[in-house]
Amino acid sequence: KELQTEHGISEIIVAEDGSRDGSYEKWIQVLRTNIDKIVQTNNVHEIRAYNNAAKHANGSILCFLQDDDIPSDQGWARQVIALMNNFRHERLGLISGLATEICQYEIGEQQVEHPPSMKNFKKTQPIPYIYKDQFPFMFTTEAWLSPLCIRSDIFREDLSPGFDESLAKSGEPGIGLDIHLSLRAAILGFTIGVHGAKFQRGIGGHGSVSDTKKQQLRLCKRTEISARIKMLAGCRWPPAFLYHANHLNHKYLSIRSSKHSSKRTIDEIYQKCKPFLSRPCRFDPSRIPGGVQNLYNGGSCS
Repeated sequence: KELQTEHGISEIIVAEDGSRDGSYEKWIQVLRTNIDKIVQTNNVHEIRAYNNAAKHANGSILCFLQDDDIPSDQGWARQVIALMNNFRHERLGLISGLATEICQYEIGEQQVEHPPSMKNFKKTQPIPYIYKDQFPFMFTTEAWLSPLCIRSDIFREDLSPGFDESLAKSGEPGIGLDIHLSLRAAILGFTIGVHGAKFQRGIGGHGSVSDTKKQQLRLCKRTEISARIKMLAGCRWPPAFLYHANHLNHKYLSIRSSKHSSKRTIDEIYQKCKPFLSRPCRFDPSRIPGGVQNLYNGGSCS
């Protein structure tokens, strides 16, 4: 219902990937006939379900949401549309409403919930820039789910078939698909952004976070996906991408008020990025267990 009343949302496409909790019947009751759609798949993994659902969408911007989020923040879609339109000349193509990470520094308007097994827990810092004194926004190098919004022409044409389906098999955690997509877009010259869509998150719990075996699988896949991400451009944060995002932030945006500690955040980002700007951006395939081809075959986590 929140999506149906959100200005700028023209249709809702539900990727129903083999759920067994009565979700399909519930969606049928609330979706609008002849406008919204349910696209059914049989437990093929969210990566493939997203790609399949996107084929049925008609909008010029696709926004991918997750099933444990409630989009209760009125106005978030209108912000995305304004940003995409006003920065089209700068080739803005992807926007996260959740968070981003720059040089191991996490930025977003809400604390991101990470698996307890993660050793390097990060506190999510507020976005330090503001767009036209209206709402927080900044250019960055990667956009996280969810929501993850992308121009449909980029998703279907430049990044066809969309999310890289070789990143995970059915039953494996869907991690890194957003960062991988972002880096592929940046390589093609598109810019990335993050704003604050303050959804209610984690409704019903995170399956791959709460189960012990799934935590272990998640850590293994995280290592694999990290290698796949670095293979694209040599490293996760190529200096050229960092410099370009910084240039756009200074050119178009203002620093937020002091109550958000924005100047300190910007300085901390700069200090964090120093090592990444000075080291060569090179990927070493010899460090991958089983070799690079093993990653494309689905890795060895399953």
